[in-house]
Amino acid sequence: MYKNNINKLISLNVFSCASILLVVFVVLILPHTSSMILSNSRSSEIMETIYKELEDDWYYLSSYPNYSPSGLPDFDQRQDKWKNRIGIWTLCGPTALANVLWWFDSKHSDQKGTPGDGIDIYPLVNDYHAPGVFEPGPYSDDHNYNNVNDLQTTWDRKTNSGELIEQIAWYVNTDKCRNPILTKYGTSLFDMTFGVKNWIKDARLQGDLKVEVIFKPSFSTINERLRNNDGILLRFGKCIFDFRLSPLLFHHYVSVAGINSDGYIAISDPGWDKTNPCSNSTIHNDANIVSHDIYKVNFTSPFSLLSSWWIPEYAVYKGALVISAIIISENK
Repeated sequence: MYKNNINKLISLNVFSCASILLVVFVVLILPHTSSMILSNSRSSEIMETIYKELEDDWYYLSSYPNYSPSGLPDFDQRQDKWKNRIGIWTLCGPTALANVLWWFDSKHSDQKGTPGDGIDIYPLVNDYHAPGVFEPGPYSDDHNYNNVNDLQTTWDRKTNSGELIEQIAWYVNTDKCRNPILTKYGTSLFDMTFGVKNWIKDARLQGDLKVEVIFKPSFSTINERLRNNDGILLRFGKCIFDFRLSPLLFHHYVSVAGINSDGYIAISDPGWDKTNPCSNSTIHNDANIVSHDIYKVNFTSPFSLLSSWWIPEYAVYKGALVISAIIISENK
């Protein structure tokens, strides 16, 4: 209101402007701001309150002391030679999905237990009997670190074998491993959706969990669904700022760990770690070690037909379009 009043006042002649502004200040503004003028400490308190409100608006998926002590896990796709024929790491889809499945499995487990206690309550993640020494043990367990992946086994693309991420890769047909006559790198949205539905069905949890695909999801939808404690995978598209070319040369999957209504998002990125980088990617098989990377989002998409918001500071792609989401939710 005051800004509009002042905009009107400045259109008056030069001689009356100063006196009128003084009246406006004394009559309208001063009574409402006197406490700030009289006390610098009060001004600081107000700013601290604003920052605190912004901080308080963050919402992260819950931590579970047994198997997800840091909230959503942040498993890494860059391990165990998970590369395609031309040397590109392609298991971002299975890895991002493993984060979400592990988190749901942890939610329904015995929170008084420990990884390696040999007790498996919820069937979404099973014990895949990794051949190496149990980590942390002492027993073979669905939430041992090497049940995520064991370096003593290599991914056999021709069979449904290996540990969690390799098992998921078979289900979601990464690199068209189930259709070797086809050439496709990575995981298509169709294969990802079909695969996770089959995974849930084979776990006999189709009555408990449902899967949705949303094309061009709005930020508000992602915000609402995460606060509903849904598991969310985002599919990024690479931005090419030449409208004569296709804007989607590459795709990448991430899972959503936290969100802020003011336009920030925290992701578990299978390929890169921004917040908590480490040189050994297998360390992240311990669900306690995460890098929830925070990005500011932009609501003016350079390709509005494909995405309603994007992440311009996603350095790997020089900007990432959010083109689709896969949401796993519980039937309540």
